Order: sequence, then C-alpha cells, then structure tokens
Amino acid sequence: MTEIIDGIAHVTAAEAASELATTETRVLMLLKQKTLQGTLSDLGWFVTRASLDGYDRDREAAQPHPTCRTACTASKCGCH
Repeated sequence: MTEIIDGIAHVTAAEAASELATTETRVLMLLKQKTLQGTLSDLGWFVTRASLDGYDRDREAAQPHPTCRTACTASKCGCH
C-alpha cells in the first residue's frame, strides 16, 4: 500500500522487504547506508517508491557487504 508523505510516494519497510525478497532488517540497513531513501514516522520506517523502483539488485549483489560488528548469520541480521 502506497502512503503519500510530504507529497512523495512511500511504502513500509516490510513491503519494501517483500518486494526485494529480503528481510526488513536488510531494508533498514540499506536505508542507513543511503542505498534506499526513506523516512521514519510515528508508524515506523517508510521507503520512497522512487528509490525502491530504482534499486539495482544486481549492482548491490556485486558489491561486498560491510562486515557486522558481531558474529552473525544471514538469518540473524540480513547483512549477507
């Protein structure tokens, strides 16, 4: 479901994760890395539709992911 925030179309972080076939945690990491654009509201994180539509999964997959600060697995943090 698309939400309009400040005149810009957004989807929830959970919806973005579903569209990208990843976890919500990974979407939040992409927001932190500024790979995706979004905003935090009282209802949670929202990702701009434009940044989600422009997200290049192949380019992202080719780049090495930063290592986590603690030992982790993909199921724990979604960074791999």
